[in-house]
Amino acid sequence: MGIEPIGDLGATAEVLGSVLGELVFAKDTRGRYGEYPAYVAEHDGLRYALLGVPAPEDDLRDERTDDFELMVEPASPQGDGAKIDISKELILRISGNGRLKCWSLK
Repeated sequence: MGIEPIGDLGATAEVLGSVLGELVFAKDTRGRYGEYPAYVAEHDGLRYALLGVPAPEDDLRDERTDDFELMVEPASPQGDGAKIDISKELILRISGNGRLKCWSLK
């Protein structure tokens, strides 16, 4: 889902963590998301990754934007590989708080 930035990536991650129930996002130093700078938090078996905007020389997206992207995935691999889409619930929760603007990227 897309997230409209509030300041820089770290500041937006802090607000997002508060909105989602005191999640503590930390800067991703492992480079899990390639050219995307990221802040990551884990809670209840899920990994939340707030991806920033790549450096201009690394930005290979078809449509460039200054918006951030929130990805949610299992923190560890699941046995059957089944996926659950919680984006609608997250959008309602984040938008309902009023501190951040977000939308589906589908």
